This record gives sequence, C-alpha cells and structure tokens, in this order.
Amino acid sequence: MTPTEDAVVLPIAGDPLLVGALLLRVMAQLDDAGGAPAAPAAQCATIAGLRALSPAETWRLGGMRKSGLSLVIDTRQLAENLRALRHINEEAALVSYFVRHGASRAMLHAMFHVSHEVIARQRRRLGVRLGQGRPALPDKSTRDAIHRCWADLGRAEADMRRRLVQLHHRFSTYALVVLYAVIHEFDTPRQSNCRNRSHYIEQS
Repeated sequence: MTPTEDAVVLPIAGDPLLVGALLLRVMAQLDDAGGAPAAPAAQCATIAGLRALSPAETWRLGGMRKSGLSLVIDTRQLAENLRALRHINEEAALVSYFVRHGASRAMLHAMFHVSHEVIARQRRRLGVRLGQGRPALPDKSTRDAIHRCWADLGRAEADMRRRLVQLHHRFSTYALVVLYAVIHEFDTPRQSNCRNRSHYIEQS
C-alpha cells in the first residue's frame, strides 16, 4: 500500500471511550510484540511514554481534543474485500434461489459444493419440501422448447447455474430439478459421469 494512492487517513477524535480503548489496545499489541517497532528515536520515546501510563492516565489521554490517532483505510485491500463479499453474497443468493425453486440435493451438492446439513438447514429456513423419486418430465413439445431456450441462453451465459436461473425465469412453472432433467435427458452414461465430476461451468 502506498500512502498517496491506496490509503485514506481519518483522524480519530471526539469519542474519549473509543480513543481510550484504542490506546489500551495499542499498548497491548506492543506488549505482545515485545517492544516498539523499528522507528526513529523520538517516536520510540513517545511509544515508551505511552506504555508507561497507568490505565487511568490512558483514559485521561483519550479525552484530549486531539487524540493523535488516525484510522488508515487501505482502499486497495478494502476494494478486494468488497469484491469478495459481493461474490459471497451472490453465491448465497444463488443457493437460496436453487433451494427455493426445487433443486435436488444432488444438484445443490454438485453445483455449490455445500454439505447435506447446509442444504437441510436452508430448506427448513425457506420451508421447502421436495417429493420423492424421479421428477416427471413435461410433454415433448415443452421439452423441445426448453432445449431450444437452453441452447439460446448458452450463447451469452457460460455459468451453468446462472443459465439455469434464466431458464427457470422462462419456464417458472417447473421446478429446477425438472428443467435440469430435461436438458440432460439425452446424456449418455459417460456424459452423466463427467457432468457429476465437473464444476458445472460450460466452456462454449
């Protein structure tokens, strides 16, 4: 992180309790580290003076108008964390969508690598219960329409999970497990095995 490009520095003041707690935390970290980090002599003397304070003196120091403390925000790292958080939220939303709209346990486990316990917990939370056995497929004309739509969606979307969501938007009267069975109804046993081992991202 370079101070001029990737950091935002915000003075911390106006809250004696917060400042006092931060000063105590700083001293605790210095104690854990076994001393002050490498710094010029004047800075080392200031740190030594801070460490010599009693807790009561530290709280009084925290009540001064200018605390001498600042919050440094690493904007580059924060941006990476925000991207990671968005990804986590998108994944959670996808899992909830699949659970809510009738994805089978095998689909959820293969596409999202979530455990059976997580799936069961999500279903309880959303009040979802699936029937037993293989799903009944739609009539042939509907299946043909699903296959055509699936092929069209594949021209713009490579992620199979999002592609399935888009397909479900077009055929929302059918559960995801039904749509999934339709698009794979012509798979050979070998293709089925490969599909189960894949990450469900189509590269086409």
